[in-house]
Amino acid sequence: MNYNKNNNEMSTVNLANSSVVSYPDRDNRFGNNKYRGNCSGLMIKDIINFFKPKLFVDACEGGKTSRDVCKALGINYVGLDLFNGNDFTKDSILAELPYEADVCFSHPPYHNMIEYSGSQWGKGNGNVEGDTSHCKSVDEFLAKSQVMLMNQRNATKGGGIYATLIADQKVKGVCHSYQADLIKMMPKSELLNVVIKMQHNTSSANKQYGNRNFIPIAHEYLMLWKKKHQSIYAIGMEIAKEAQKVVARTWRSVIRIVMMNFNGQVTLSNIYAEVEKVAQDLINGNDHWKAKIRQMLQRHHTFVVRGTWEL
Repeated sequence: MNYNKNNNEMSTVNLANSSVVSYPDRDNRFGNNKYRGNCSGLMIKDIINFFKPKLFVDACEGGKTSRDVCKALGINYVGLDLFNGNDFTKDSILAELPYEADVCFSHPPYHNMIEYSGSQWGKGNGNVEGDTSHCKSVDEFLAKSQVMLMNQRNATKGGGIYATLIADQKVKGVCHSYQADLIKMMPKSELLNVVIKMQHNTSSANKQYGNRNFIPIAHEYLMLWKKKHQSIYAIGMEIAKEAQKVVARTWRSVIRIVMMNFNGQVTLSNIYAEVEKVAQDLINGNDHWKAKIRQMLQRHHTFVVRGTWEL
């Protein structure tokens, strides 16, 4: 254990001296610890002390841990969440900010590990669209997570940090390493660090498992990317080629990413032009890709006037 005499806080290690962090005492000054899945405010405090942002943004603030930490440290803050009407799978984060963020953080639901809308909040109203805890498949969860990360990146200033905290998940004996999938989705040159955060007082720690091959998951990953000053379309041929392979995981996600970058209404011709830049893997060999885009727009987006659509 390390002991911080100035703050009377204990942590095994923090971001200042290791890529493995642990916060046995979560510190109840920050956030509502009854909100399931809420991370320790000490980790948020570490991120702020390390990167020293002027504006910290939390894309899914949940129990308001980040809000409380920023208030205590005197940091400008914007907190967004689905239960307050902001859906990171379709609503622009940047549009909600006074200026671009120095750090844009997210701690999203981990697929169906903990269900939020219709269970933890919004009881009686059913599941809310955009709640990634109700995804029907891992692929749907990853596609929406990619849109979330691109949304965060778009809201972050050049040279700023966008980050997410996520864990692995075992479903019916199959391990899904979400951090590995998310790393593949984003520009390789922007990945700054992967930090392992130890988990404490988890529900799985109190269970007895008969399967000898099952090792309880007791860690999460904090993934940190540093945004280049250029847009994702202008950060070099190597990154552009990688983006063409991984940004467009599905037609639906690439169209959402393109439309969010316009912060509102966008013409069909602009959608075609932007999709061509990042979705060559979907376009190649598909002579009817423009028809596919129109089909997806009709299914999932709002028609404004002839040739114009919006999220």
